This record gives sequence, structure tokens and C-alpha cells, in this order.
Amino acid sequence: MSSETRRPRWSAVAPQGTNLELAGLDGAGAWRTLTDTAALARACGYDTLWLEDRTDTLPRRELQPVTECWTALGALAATVPDIGLGLLSAIPPHRNALLLAKQAAGVDIISGGRFTLGLSTSPKLPEQAAAGTARPGAGTGPAVAETIGALRALWSGARTTVDGDTVTLTGAHAVPVPAQPRLPMAIRADAAHPDAAGLLPEAAVRECAVVQWQGEPADVARAVAGFGLRREKLGLEPGRTRHALLAECRVFEDQVSRDRWLSTPHVVAFWSHHPDLLARRSLYGTVEQVLELASRYAAAGVTEFVLWFRDYPGTESLRRVAEEIAPRLPALPRSAFPEEV
Repeated sequence: MSSETRRPRWSAVAPQGTNLELAGLDGAGAWRTLTDTAALARACGYDTLWLEDRTDTLPRRELQPVTECWTALGALAATVPDIGLGLLSAIPPHRNALLLAKQAAGVDIISGGRFTLGLSTSPKLPEQAAAGTARPGAGTGPAVAETIGALRALWSGARTTVDGDTVTLTGAHAVPVPAQPRLPMAIRADAAHPDAAGLLPEAAVRECAVVQWQGEPADVARAVAGFGLRREKLGLEPGRTRHALLAECRVFEDQVSRDRWLSTPHVVAFWSHHPDLLARRSLYGTVEQVLELASRYAAAGVTEFVLWFRDYPGTESLRRVAEEIAPRLPALPRSAFPEEV
């Protein structure tokens, strides 16, 4: 590989139980599964291990284990070295901005500056309604913008006052500040909307180091291009933001096995989506099929793959992606990676 190129990143979303993948385990078994997977992801060379800010299961809310993200991140930061740590979808305004700033700074300090905070513009989840933290109509762009502004102010180490619609702070501070001079933030977005980039709040376009898109390759290509235009209109360099694919993945021995799995009644009922739709926006297939799909996403502007493996708590797909797919994906120009520009 030329010194002028590098391969895309591959990152993994940990098995926490949020998708019922740990059903039947007790707390100790769930934690052991998560830590074993974290150690394996590190050994396999994954760039970052992501957790989700969730307390319940989807698509069905069931009495099954879900490992709490901040407790887990603190433990992993102290015990699993040499791998980035990230949090997916801390959905404003269901999380207090000051507490979020303190938690993120704490994990960044414990990990020695390996943390990325992910935010989302998704509406409220059933678990937030159950917990009494949901505000009708508030889980949207304006709440994300206010939260981003509050976090940046709090991480500066100064006393911060905010009088917003969803964020209210009066002389608050979040000392100690993160280990990284500018803690990176990611924004999660659905590329399927015709104006996906246009729906993102301006604060996210300005401040987020990474956009994690969900959607088909053509959708992602359109969204990446639209995001670049928004950056240009704001007088910012389009190439300073990294674009990632957030998707499910499962590697099969042959297409017959893949098709049989997708058509299994319990799988269709589990997702509440048509399997064809899922297959178009997920990395399901043989090694060659997944490699071809990943190449299409790379051509669309993706430089990182953030994958939740559908065969959890098993780790076959996690291993095979690292060993048989990642090394074969063509390298990209270093200019595609903002930190190396």
C-alpha cells in the first residue's frame, strides 16, 4: 500500500443486549460477553468499540439484560487499551447536558483521550417515555444544536449559562475537562431522506468530526455530497468531516445460507422490516458479497464502517470481517481522512 493511501477504518458496536442478542444471560454473563468481545475487537485490529446509550431492548421491550453504557465505558477505558471508545446516540434532550459533559470528560480522561461522543437527531424511544425523560417534540435538531453548544462551552472549563428551549444551565462547569483538546463528536443520521444533509442542525455540520450514515450506497453518496455543500456554504472545508457507515453485518458461507436466514419467519418478525430493505442497507452476505457492498460504500465517500454483528453473541462475523474483508478493501487517498489532511 502506497504512503499516499490508507485503508478504511473498521469499528464494532459491542453486544450490550439492546437488540435482544443477550437474551437469557444474567448480568455477569452479559458483562463477560461484552468484555470478551471488546478484547477480541482490539486483537483483530478494529479502530473503535462503540456502545449505545440505551436502557431497554428494541424492537420489543423485554425483561432481558442491557448493559448500561457509561458504567461499561468507564470499565473498558481502564482495562482495554489501544482501541478507541465511542458512544452511539446519546439522544438530546433525554440526557442532562451537564451530566453528559461530565461523563464524556471522565471516560476521555480514564482512557487517555480515546473517546468519541455520538449524538442523534432521532425522536424519542419507548424507553424514554417509560422513564419519564421524554419531552414531546423535543428530540430533534434544535435540541441537538443546544446540546452541542452547551457541551463545547462546558468542556472549555468555564462556567456556563444557557437559557434554551431544551438546555438550561446557570453557572455550571464540567471540570476536569476532557483529555483531548477538542473531544470529537459524531452525529448519527438516516441517509434515506432526500435532504438528509439539509436536516442536520448547523451546529452538527460545524462541530461534528464524523457523520454516521445509515442507508443504501446511493443514499449515502447523495447525503455525503449534500453535507459537503452545506460545509462549503458555511465557509468550512468539506473534507474536514469523516463519513462513516453505521450498519448491521453478518458473513455467510454461501448465498443459500444468507437467503434462508433472511426469510426465516422469526427474523422478519424480529426486525419488523421487509428483509429486502434490510439487505440493501446492511452488509449481509458471503465474503465476496460483503466486500462488493463495502466497496460501493467506499465509492460513496465512506471511510469508516461501524458494524453491529447480527450473529452476536457469536463472533464469527467480527473475525471474518477483520481477517477476510478489511485487508482486501481497496485503499483510499490519505486526503479522504480529515486528520491526515
